[in-house]
Parts: sequence; structure tokens; C-alpha cells
Amino acid sequence: MHDETLSANKAVVQRYIDEIQNGHAIETIDDIFAVDFMDHTASGGGAFVGGLDGLKAGYTLFLKAFPDLQATVEAIIAEGDRVVAYKTLTGTHSDTWLDIPATGAQVAFRIVSIYRVRNGKIQEFWGLQDETALRQQLNDARTG
Repeated sequence: MHDETLSANKAVVQRYIDEIQNGHAIETIDDIFAVDFMDHTASGGGAFVGGLDGLKAGYTLFLKAFPDLQATVEAIIAEGDRVVAYKTLTGTHSDTWLDIPATGAQVAFRIVSIYRVRNGKIQEFWGLQDETALRQQLNDARTG
């Protein structure tokens, strides 16, 4: 795969991070993700599983729980049609998440995301977030 294709794939993922994760512009999902997008991630929070409708619904719930969500990219790597991003997500727990009522706690947790980019759009996603660290921070805030 050519360097310009790898750069273009990374740019699509960076646009997603900038516009949706950090900009909270859920309305741009249709511009960044393929119509037949598939999310293969199982989340304890119940978000982001399925296609575009699941992604939109999941982000709506996640941003309700963490309205000031921000993602900091620690590393982004592209090979073939895959882009891997290692990120730290931060936010204020403002509504129920993982069955834990709002605590007002500032949280930070890591996520490794793998995106498959096809024809300039994100086609598939696999993710692994440090849900244990997130639960621990929420529980500590609730009981602390």
C-alpha cells in the first residue's frame, strides 16, 4: 500500500477523533463512516455495537454520561487498510454509565481502537477500552 493511502487512512481516523470524539458532532458520522459500517466491539456500557444507528445511539448515551469527553491520541499507526489508535479518554461522569449513577468524577482511561478504512470511510471497528480502570474510578468516586 502506498504512503499516500496510509496517510489518507490515518487522516480519516484523525477526523473522526477530532469531529466526533472531541467535537461531539454526531451529525458528521454519516460523512466519516461507511453506510454498511460494522462495530465488532462488545462494551459493558452497551454502546457502539452494530452499525451506524448503533454508533449514533451509543455516542448519544456516552456523551450524556461524559458531556466533556476528550480523546488524546498517544499513537496512531497505519498498515494496509487498518489504522490503530491508542488513546486516553477523559471526561466528567455526569449521568449513569456502566450502571453507576453520576458521580461528578473526572475520569481518564485508555482505549486501543482498530479501524478498517475503505474508500475513504471507516468500514469496521474493533476496540478494547480499560473498562476496569473506568469502573474503579467511578466506584471510588461513588464510595469515596
